[in-house]
Amino acid sequence: MLQRILTGFTTLPGSEQAYLVSKRDGLIAAVGKRNQVPQIEHATQLVQNMENLEQSAGLGRCLELWSEGEKTLMVSRISEDVSLILSGKRSGRIARWRHAVENNVEMITALLR
Repeated sequence: MLQRILTGFTTLPGSEQAYLVSKRDGLIAAVGKRNQVPQIEHATQLVQNMENLEQSAGLGRCLELWSEGEKTLMVSRISEDVSLILSGKRSGRIARWRHAVENNVEMITALLR
C-alpha cells in the first residue's frame, strides 16, 4: 500500500521520485524512475539542517521545506522520525505536491505504525 501512495506522488506534474526516510533507519520506501537513486544523504542532511534551525532560531518545529530552481525538491515531516521527499523537474507546481501530501499524510502515518 505504501508503494501505491508513493507511486501516486510520482504521477504529479514534474515529480520524478518519492521516498520516505527515517532518521534512525534510513530509507523506508522509494518509488521513482529507473536507474535513479534517491538522494538519501542529501535528504537526511536537509532534515538535520531543519532541526538545527529550529533550535538555533527558536522558531518552533519546521514541518516542510521546498526548493524550486533547476530542480524541485520538497521535504515534509511525516512524524518526529520520518520525512517524505518529493523531487523532480522544475515544474512550478509545488502547491499540487503539497496538496497531495496533505491528503495522504494520515494514511502514510497509519501504515508506518
